[in-house]
Formats: sequence, C-alpha cells, structure tokens
Amino acid sequence: MYQERPSRVAGAVLWWRTRTTSEPLRVLPDGCIDVLWSDEGLSVAGPDTTAQVMVGAAGKRYTGVRFAPGTGPLFAGVPAHELRDRRVALADLWPAARVRRLTGRIAAE
Repeated sequence: MYQERPSRVAGAVLWWRTRTTSEPLRVLPDGCIDVLWSDEGLSVAGPDTTAQVMVGAAGKRYTGVRFAPGTGPLFAGVPAHELRDRRVALADLWPAARVRRLTGRIAAE
C-alpha cells in the first residue's frame, strides 16, 4: 500500500509504502530525487529516465521524501545527472558522521 502527504520541506512530498507482495514492483520515472529509509538504512534514488524494477519481500516498509524536480541536488549535494537512474547509499554522498546522526534521528521517530 502506498500513501503520501505534503512534507515540511517546501515542494517535497513525504511518502511511505508497505509491500503487499514479493512480486517485482515497477516504479515509473518522475524526474525527481528521493531519499529513502528502509531496514537497509538511508539511500538516494536519482531521477529516473526509465521505469525501475524493485524487488523485496511482502511486508517490507519504505519511507521517503520526494524532492520536486530541480530541488533534490541541493539536498543530495551532487548534480542530478550523477544520480540519474541510480540508487546509492546516502553514506556515499555525505560524511559518515552526518549520515549516522540523521539515521539516529529517523530511527528514534
């Protein structure tokens, strides 16, 4: 099940999804950058130019912030083209201590 609501960040959307099946899930391109939280930690989904197929077990939960086109690079700290059609750990973009602090804050909520 997928749900979303406006974020406290101007122009961004907070969303969450719980997988209801283990079948592959197709994510359609929207040109946005998302920061994702799952049991694997924090990652960044770059702007997609094609549909992405995501796999995972039924019951797996994801939470994310979708930044409006053009605003995600300000958060990620890298140009959008470097993230195009990619999924990367936030720790690959930010200093480890900063990611640990953010992870701790999110996990506590």
